[in-house]
Amino acid sequence: MIRSVDKVMLYTFLGTLMLCAAAFFVLLYTDAMEMAAALPIISIPFLIVGLATYVHERMWKALLVAIAVPALLFFLNIPLIALFFVAFLLVGCVGVVSVAVTLQRYVFFAVISSVEYINIKEKLSLWDRLVLFAFNIPPNIDTRKVTMDYNMKRSGIPFREMMETMFFAFLVGVSLWIYLSMNPAFMNDIKLYEAPIFVFSLVMFIPLLVLPWTPFKSLNVRISTSYRDFSLYGGAVETLRRMAIPVFAVAVFILVAMKDIHYNVVLLFIGASVVFNMIVVAASCIIFYLFFESAFVDDAVTKWKVFRPIPITAELEHDEKEEKEGPGAPERDTSDLGDI
Repeated sequence: MIRSVDKVMLYTFLGTLMLCAAAFFVLLYTDAMEMAAALPIISIPFLIVGLATYVHERMWKALLVAIAVPALLFFLNIPLIALFFVAFLLVGCVGVVSVAVTLQRYVFFAVISSVEYINIKEKLSLWDRLVLFAFNIPPNIDTRKVTMDYNMKRSGIPFREMMETMFFAFLVGVSLWIYLSMNPAFMNDIKLYEAPIFVFSLVMFIPLLVLPWTPFKSLNVRISTSYRDFSLYGGAVETLRRMAIPVFAVAVFILVAMKDIHYNVVLLFIGASVVFNMIVVAASCIIFYLFFESAFVDDAVTKWKVFRPIPITAELEHDEKEEKEGPGAPERDTSDLGDI
């Protein structure tokens, strides 16, 4: 499923991210800039990939709006921090979604291929162990019976799935950012007026934790069992839930922060985390399901039908009455054998 444009987008993102990260640490090490002021540099790769995506997808009208709105706000003497937020929402979120879709194309069938034999291999590779952990796959099921809804074709926006993805991403994001923002090590270095830009710069990475797994939900990728099918997306959700939402630890961070720091700063960090996370997650999910999800689903289904026309553990069905009347081999309709 990996296209040439996917490789270009991924290499562009990783290359610019390494350069921006190096610049960020140099600025901090030389005391040229404070952390909150330098942190937006880490988000610049999303702007670059976003602009490249606008051009590649020929979204000229949307690109015109994305350029015109910040320019108009600049001439209206709107504060630069507002221009920063608007630019990242209009361009950066497109870059976030583009990187997430690229990751989807890299990992989707790689995960399925690993899952098929993960419980019958004598020795697991590092990738197999990562898949086993990420999807919380039980050790006592036959993973060869992996399947998905390969007869599905997207014809519109799946609003229910989009709302579920937004809600889950919102919970993960708020929990993670409460960890960071309530950590006294961060709070002591961040001034009150720097809190919004600090949180917004980092929250741009939250959709990358959630969106790459959405195709496993959209296509209902599952392991068939004689009792109840095991959903790969459900396993991934359970893993992220265990890692990201320990409520007790979050409460402890808040109590520690409010003891050592003025409560106005604590409340501002919490509010900024909630508001910015909601905005970024909502914008990213809307862009993904509106412009990218349908093409990915159709492509994944097409590839599945070509290379996996029948389940790996398919059984031949035959009529017991015919078997009693005389010998014969079960017949299969050749239309289910696929293009190959």
